[in-house]
Amino acid sequence: MSRWAEHPLVLRVVRAVRRSIVWRIVVASIEIRFYDRALTLAGQAFIALIPLMIVLATLFSSSDSLAVGDWVIDRFSLTGSSADAVRTLFGRPPAGTGGLTVLSVLTVLIAASSFARSVQRTYELAWDLPARGLRRTVNGIEGALLILIALLLLGYLASLANDLPAGSLITVIAQLCTAIPGWWLASRLLLSGRVSWRLLFPGAVASAVAQVAVSSAGAVYVPHLIERNTDRYGVIGVAIALISWLVVLALLVVASAVVGAQLGAALAERDERRT
Repeated sequence: MSRWAEHPLVLRVVRAVRRSIVWRIVVASIEIRFYDRALTLAGQAFIALIPLMIVLATLFSSSDSLAVGDWVIDRFSLTGSSADAVRTLFGRPPAGTGGLTVLSVLTVLIAASSFARSVQRTYELAWDLPARGLRRTVNGIEGALLILIALLLLGYLASLANDLPAGSLITVIAQLCTAIPGWWLASRLLLSGRVSWRLLFPGAVASAVAQVAVSSAGAVYVPHLIERNTDRYGVIGVAIALISWLVVLALLVVASAVVGAQLGAALAERDERRT
């Protein structure tokens, strides 16, 4: 066994594997505690998302076209008890006439800021960069907000697929054209401009492709998940379905950080060898 391990061919294969981008991504994922970090992000996203959506529902309750519950229903084509459960979760109580309080707004802002800092720290760890400065916090909030906007925009573009000729192909192209610059700019902001645009681009492309794939899967999977959990648990089943889907999205964010960092590092090494 030891003789085989010392065979020149085996040693070359081992060295090739360890130099490969796949191996580097696996090692980096272990070092960053991939799954644990994704679960933490998903929990923080849930704490920030539900209050945010309820606040938005309160702000827009006077306009049915802007109701958050209706947007969720339309996004995932929900019907029957699932649609009723979503309206109940995000709808304003019939007797609810009060406005937003300062405390509720502060709670949402603090939760959203905490989530943004966690996303930013994930990217910094993936790129092996230290945390520093107040400006970093502002950039982190901007970057996390941009990722959220990209997720929502891709969902909106996916909803247009049935209304366009060759809808699926056009939708995928439109999603990629939107997601690539979105992830590119978000990565730059999350890293506070400490990594060049060129090194960030491969990760932005990989993240955009992964997001389009996840968004397409979500259009099929999430309605089924909401319906199943609503039948089992009632209104709370919607929240359970949301946290389950947020785990998937958090895995996407962490994977984007790790893969982008390793692709960028590989590109930087190739540039050094050329010079």
